[in-house]
Amino acid sequence: MLRLSSFASLLASFLLIAPLAAQDEPAPPDLSEAKMLYGLSLFWQEANYNFAFFDQVPDLDWDATYEAFIPEVLAAKSTYEYYRVLRRFAALLQDGHTSVNFPRAFRYRESYPWVLVRNVEDQALVVNVGRSLEAEIPINSVIETVDGVPAADHAAGHQLPYVFSSTEHHRWDEALRWVLRGPAEESIEITYMMPDGERRERTLSRDRRTREDEWLLPTSSTRPRFEMHWLEEGIAHVVLNTFNDTLVVSDFEAALPELYDARALVIDVRQNGGGNSNNGYRIAAYLTDDTLQTSAWRTRQNIAAYKAWRREDYVGMDAWFDGGTHGEVPPADGRRLIVPTVVLQEHATFSAAEDFLVAIDAIPHITTVGRPSGGSTGQPLMFELPGGGSAFICSKRDTYPDGRDFVGVGAQPDITIAPTVEAVQSGRDPALEMAVVLLRDQLAGD
Repeated sequence: MLRLSSFASLLASFLLIAPLAAQDEPAPPDLSEAKMLYGLSLFWQEANYNFAFFDQVPDLDWDATYEAFIPEVLAAKSTYEYYRVLRRFAALLQDGHTSVNFPRAFRYRESYPWVLVRNVEDQALVVNVGRSLEAEIPINSVIETVDGVPAADHAAGHQLPYVFSSTEHHRWDEALRWVLRGPAEESIEITYMMPDGERRERTLSRDRRTREDEWLLPTSSTRPRFEMHWLEEGIAHVVLNTFNDTLVVSDFEAALPELYDARALVIDVRQNGGGNSNNGYRIAAYLTDDTLQTSAWRTRQNIAAYKAWRREDYVGMDAWFDGGTHGEVPPADGRRLIVPTVVLQEHATFSAAEDFLVAIDAIPHITTVGRPSGGSTGQPLMFELPGGGSAFICSKRDTYPDGRDFVGVGAQPDITIAPTVEAVQSGRDPALEMAVVLLRDQLAGD
């Protein structure tokens, strides 16, 4: 089924990475104390009745936290500061489909330089730069300090409190990913180690929104939705970068005549941030002769009379409606693609892409390799906030069909392989290498 929150995540990424299409709208008038308190109370209330994962934040006393944030909200000196407080409040729920979003007028209040980084071994590894910075800050440099503070510490202090994420590994990935982000009008000083070992310093403007440049490599908004390559010994490598577009299914089906010649298959969803789960299911249907089970789901339920009658589960606000599963996925019509298969997954495998991992979990000839997925899916409840912002509350709890959790922990791979700085800098892909080794061994044993 469609994960609306996946669309929201993709939209947020687009707004951060796409070229600036328009200047900020005029800032709304500062909110009254009553309006600020109402917005905080509204978010608290909707989460209190609808949030599906309070058990995964056992140390969070939601009522006490709400009370503690009242003076913080009332102390906000502007609507912008108020929203930063709300975002920090929402982040305490530690869920990737639960968030507070700035009003449009403030979307570009924060920016970043023409440098994109990735968390590799808890280090901020440069993965893309504007062409004007290509020679000075080469890709695969490691940013060591930001404004004189070690990069990881800077991320912990400035980004981590505002990250909406369901797993600790994804939370840190996001914090380091945006370690250079901050007030658009301020510059930032970095020290970094180039791939050749030379250490440099540089002052960068957070000018992503105001200066023309071009990314050296494709970004998430320009990366192709489907790729196919041939590896050694008849092994096909299929990359599915999104399930947000039904055309990814068309691309896969168009490639089937060639894929039928494959002796083995690698399916790569490491950069797949989700979209429409049905697109993933339609591709999974080609990989088996069996009917596949999809994730089970449930949602919280409140019946006022039951609470008044002191039914324990309703008094404790722990009553649930069991929705069963999202249905069965029958095998695809016609010829299917049943060969030894490895699916590559990563922390960035998210939402509807995790539903794909759940669906293929029981296919015996598929092995998963990589790292735990982002661990976040579900159905967000969306509502508006005072001042023009909005919020999401994850209202649906998805699990494997047998009840195992993957939200909050990530779908676990059969074989764990983590990227390293050395491997990335040398152009190696350990997970893909492992996939080839596994498939080569399986083919040799046939």
